[in-house]
Amino acid sequence: MKNKPILLLVIGLIALVAGGALHFTSGPPRADAALAQQCRDSIQARGPAASDLLPRCDELAFARMTTAPDAQSAARAIASANRGEIGGDTSSMFLLGLGAALTLGGLILTLRRTR
Repeated sequence: MKNKPILLLVIGLIALVAGGALHFTSGPPRADAALAQQCRDSIQARGPAASDLLPRCDELAFARMTTAPDAQSAARAIASANRGEIGGDTSSMFLLGLGAALTLGGLILTLRRTR
């Protein structure tokens, strides 16, 4: 059982890397090209004052909100997009926490054995 601290370290580091990658590469869900273009057309129709919102048309929730026919469908679209984003954030935070705990535990066990 000499390899347990090293195994904890390796698994912890893998979880840290996976959680970090999920956390830093994920973001708001992306809209497909057709929906993003509909959003841009909708924003441009509102005039030059709204042109600073054009980059947000690539986000799924914003694109669905601006192209929705009524407030109910806009609210459903935003809620759906937010649920997906919360799941991704939860997964990345879980992996980061698990990785930190396992790595710290492996380091402590390794340091105790070397003394």
